[in-house]
Amino acid sequence: MVNLLNEGDFTPFFKLLNEVDADFSPTLSSRVNLEQYALKLLKVATVFGVYKQNQLVGAIAVYMNDLESKIAFCPFIAILPSSRGQGLSQRLLELAIAELKSKQFNSLSLTVRADSPASYLYKKVGFKVTNEFNYENSCIKGLKMDLELL
Repeated sequence: MVNLLNEGDFTPFFKLLNEVDADFSPTLSSRVNLEQYALKLLKVATVFGVYKQNQLVGAIAVYMNDLESKIAFCPFIAILPSSRGQGLSQRLLELAIAELKSKQFNSLSLTVRADSPASYLYKKVGFKVTNEFNYENSCIKGLKMDLELL
């Protein structure tokens, strides 16, 4: 079951962030305070969460607040390891894309580690690599990817 999350979902969302923190490289917690980040995403971004047996097992956050340029940004998508390989990331991504199209957004951008399996999902959905970079204070190669929506 997929739900739109809000500030009342802080506890399960914060727990999810902690459980997937090490899956990111560099880790999320090395870049942000996870508690503040969870609150910020729930307040400012549109966050969809996927539940299995009443447990939040994955989420996607998308900033859909640039109503002038109509360019959205996805700072976070993750699925718990125990629920991977079931198409949940793609389902969340497609739901976010449908929401953006309904709001007539022009594009969706995100960044991903170049060697991440997630980059294959993004390419499969239609994202194109528009820039390569190194994450700050690291030698980890990243990709900026964009999806044209119109």
